[in-house]
Amino acid sequence: MADVNYTFLLSLTIITLGYLLKKANIISEENGRSIAKVVFNATLPALIFKTVVSIEITPTLILLTVIPLLYAGFVFTLSYFIYRKDHPSITGLSLMSVIGFNVVHLAFPLIERIWGTEGLKYIAMFDIANGFVIFVMCYLIGSIFSPKNERVNKRDIFKKSARKLLSSGPLIAYFIALILNLSGLLIPNFISDIMDILGRANSALTLLLLGIFLNFHFEKSKWKNILKILGIRYLFGLVIGISLFFLLPFNLLYRGILSIALILPIGLAMIPYAVEFEYDEELMGMAINLSLVISFVLMWLLILILGFG
Repeated sequence: MADVNYTFLLSLTIITLGYLLKKANIISEENGRSIAKVVFNATLPALIFKTVVSIEITPTLILLTVIPLLYAGFVFTLSYFIYRKDHPSITGLSLMSVIGFNVVHLAFPLIERIWGTEGLKYIAMFDIANGFVIFVMCYLIGSIFSPKNERVNKRDIFKKSARKLLSSGPLIAYFIALILNLSGLLIPNFISDIMDILGRANSALTLLLLGIFLNFHFEKSKWKNILKILGIRYLFGLVIGISLFFLLPFNLLYRGILSIALILPIGLAMIPYAVEFEYDEELMGMAINLSLVISFVLMWLLILILGFG
């Protein structure tokens, strides 16, 4: 296990490097989108495949695929009552933003660096259900409250959601790896080595991406809505995460990974959803950027305070 403070400092340096490369016009956000496609379709699926195919799946691990679904349903229900009287454009954007987590760009590189495969197996199982929340629940919520809702055929909404699931590189990797894991089939060394090489590139690329997409230009008029979204996310995430840490009877690392999983940032998929459903893209981008910074700091503090690092 790597030193926690050193790992976070190292990660912060790489994120800062990505941000400085963008500010110096060496790398643009357009370049970042191309890098993101490489991560989403090559390095991350390889890391997921390498991790999931080799773990021993137990009922305890399966519980990690149930918790994100229960959490999303609970937070959505309570948040709906908070936002039900707001304009549908605010309600939809906010409800999409308070459930689902960006596991890919923050949790995977940090957890891999600190705990290696042992930590990755826990966050990978959590992310299986989180993918359903992001690509199905958030997408459907966004479409239902969308300003262009009346112009969209409901059947098309479900078709698009299904296509997003079936074309998601990480989810395909989870599916194939789980089948191979449960069937007990051996992976040829050549395939295993390819996945290992690609997987090793994931950490550096994802941390650079965080820096490339960081933006500190915030419009004051949108602070109220942003703080409300972030307040709900982190209040529920911290309270439920810390409660589960002390109440669940599992090992320390299992409970620790779960507690930090529930305070991860807003999923980056919310930006294309905001574009597709005609929500306020700038507000969504501001909320995501702030959540990245807040989650990075909270993860660092939780690991040190709860003592599982």
